[in-house]
Amino acid sequence: MQDNHSTRSSSDLEKWIDEYSRALLDRACYLLSDKEDAKDVVQEVFLAAFKNSSSFGGKSSPLTWLMGILHHKIADIYKKRYREDSIPLHFEQVFDKHGEWNEHDVLDPWEMEEHSTGALLNNEEFCETLSRCIEHLPQQWRMLVNLCYLQGQKAARICEELNLSSANYWKLLQRSRLQLRGCIDVRWFKM
Repeated sequence: MQDNHSTRSSSDLEKWIDEYSRALLDRACYLLSDKEDAKDVVQEVFLAAFKNSSSFGGKSSPLTWLMGILHHKIADIYKKRYREDSIPLHFEQVFDKHGEWNEHDVLDPWEMEEHSTGALLNNEEFCETLSRCIEHLPQQWRMLVNLCYLQGQKAARICEELNLSSANYWKLLQRSRLQLRGCIDVRWFKM
């Protein structure tokens, strides 16, 4: 025989699955860039919510609480991937054999007259190009870009989560931006 709390939790969970699955899946897809991984993490969110239903005190909306669980699960995925990542970083894309910058036009401005930043971010084709460019980053760099720019996490928290020194964090983030800039330059502005 079940007590009222577990019955209430089960019915709440069923309601939450119906109401919030789409929002959670959309956010997970955005943060992970892989639909299958996103589906898995959303399932984990609902399992964690069911197991920890007593910790939901109703001080926030159920969606806010579930999104918090989602962000913690995704942070765990990034931590695990970062630690297991064995993809070598290819610095020859940015530096020559003497440690000098390969590209001297890194700071040349893009012609933005016809494309304001806001208009670009609302342009579906540009967003697809940006997503493809992010996917071409080495995995560690991609994780940093996602955590910093897409999730908006602070540098100190990312360094702590991924066990990075501050200097290493900023170097990897700078290299990520340079590679993204080059990719967007070729695939969008010079096409």
